[in-house]
Amino acid sequence: MKKISNRSIGKLVFAVSLAIVIYLSLNKFHETVFRSIDISIQDSLELNFVNKNDVLDMVYSNTPYVSGYKMDNVDIHVLTKVIKENPYVRNVAIYKTLSGKLKIDVQQRKPILLVMGNKQDYYIDEDGCVFPASDKYPARTLVVTGCVQDMFDFNAQPYYQIYKGKNSEPSMTLDLFKLGRQIITDDFWRDQVSQIYVTTLNEYELVPMAGKHILALGSIDDYDRKMYILKQFYLKGLNKTGWNRYSLISVKYNGQIVCKRNKDKIS
Repeated sequence: MKKISNRSIGKLVFAVSLAIVIYLSLNKFHETVFRSIDISIQDSLELNFVNKNDVLDMVYSNTPYVSGYKMDNVDIHVLTKVIKENPYVRNVAIYKTLSGKLKIDVQQRKPILLVMGNKQDYYIDEDGCVFPASDKYPARTLVVTGCVQDMFDFNAQPYYQIYKGKNSEPSMTLDLFKLGRQIITDDFWRDQVSQIYVTTLNEYELVPMAGKHILALGSIDDYDRKMYILKQFYLKGLNKTGWNRYSLISVKYNGQIVCKRNKDKIS
């Protein structure tokens, strides 16, 4: 007969003790009564799409009787689904504590573009999601104006995922997302560009914060190469000639830089 070592007995006793503790803790957890709701909203100093009262309204509209009821009476999966249906919520985590708290952590969507199109206004966030513009709490971000014809039915669904990697469907909104991402991820362009303008020919122009000129990209084709050429021209050319010398700087023609003087003289 195989002899059981003291070490094996110790492990067995520990496992049984742990199981008993977990069982008692779960029983206590299920019997725990809700005492409060603790809401945390990320980026609340920068973004104000969703506040704590908005989250409370979402909770109480779907679970009216939270306070004073047992933990098991509230389905956190249902609450998670309800809160995530808000177009301004990127993600939410909900969990319960042994002290009787319902913890709700909300992450807001972070827009990179505000599109003020011909048919509607909407945001595009850093994930390539499109959601309705907020009149209540406008976000400070890069603005798109001009002939944007895209339109989304936000009544049918709260947001649209337009960027899906290689499986993305072509659209002007997708082009704007790519161009906007190119701008905000570059330290130079993020501080330089204030607006994107779409012409009637579906060409793209950039309005800088400094200087009295327009940057003409032409079509969206090779936008990253065009932005690189413009950046080099800024750093090596305009820093010497002055940023107000030209009214138009264009890279729409095969990588060539064509400049128009403020006095209507071609350079």
